[in-house]
Amino acid sequence: MKLIIQSDDLGITEAVSCGIARAAREGAITCTGLFSNMPAAAFSVELMKSYPQICLGEDINLVAGRPCADPEKIPSLVQKDGSFLTSGMHRAIDQKDGNQDHVRLEDCLIETEAQILKFRELTGKLPEYLHGHSYSTPATWKAMEEMGKKYGISLVREMHDKYGIKRPSKTWYKKPFPLEDQMKADLTDCVTTDSGFLENQIGFLGTHCGYVDQELFPVTTYTMIRTMDLAAVTGERFKNWLKENNVELISYRDLKG
Repeated sequence: MKLIIQSDDLGITEAVSCGIARAAREGAITCTGLFSNMPAAAFSVELMKSYPQICLGEDINLVAGRPCADPEKIPSLVQKDGSFLTSGMHRAIDQKDGNQDHVRLEDCLIETEAQILKFRELTGKLPEYLHGHSYSTPATWKAMEEMGKKYGISLVREMHDKYGIKRPSKTWYKKPFPLEDQMKADLTDCVTTDSGFLENQIGFLGTHCGYVDQELFPVTTYTMIRTMDLAAVTGERFKNWLKENNVELISYRDLKG
């Protein structure tokens, strides 16, 4: 089996990015997506220059931190102070309205493009892929699709459909995901006990490797799970499973090549 291991949220905080860098150096990840709107984005891009083998995409983030675009131009995505509405806030509005129509396509197009352009400003190139983060609606997906076509960037979802990329049959993530459950999460156990997973031509593991700092807690509920994912992909048990089963690590670059 060929296997893509993606670690999301590069740049959400410096500590998370340092953990992703360790996963690139000592572990098995092959792809990571940048939060180009976050204060740690420039630090994270500089950090990842030491790991050119990692496929670097853009995680389109519409729920954490402040936007790249002018907040006044994207009113359906932001709070009064100009920061993004969180995913929890969006879902509360959805529940109240009975639909997801409060998120305007025009706002999503503006911010999605702004994040792609910020990525290019920081890295000198376009993202190698686009991936959504946390909260999605028909409008957020449509915006990514349109901007992907405009800039010639593949969406993760499109590549998964095109190449028949499969996830394990069970997940180590939960919703809701209290800290005690995060500390019990075991990526390695999920893949090593899933005999059918190895039968796929191309498999996929979506992870959130990282360390934890104070800045992380206000912007996401995924906190301690990051240390667990990092421990897994850098651990001998997981590496031995890869070796014993002749798993070939690839990235989205290999699909395009």
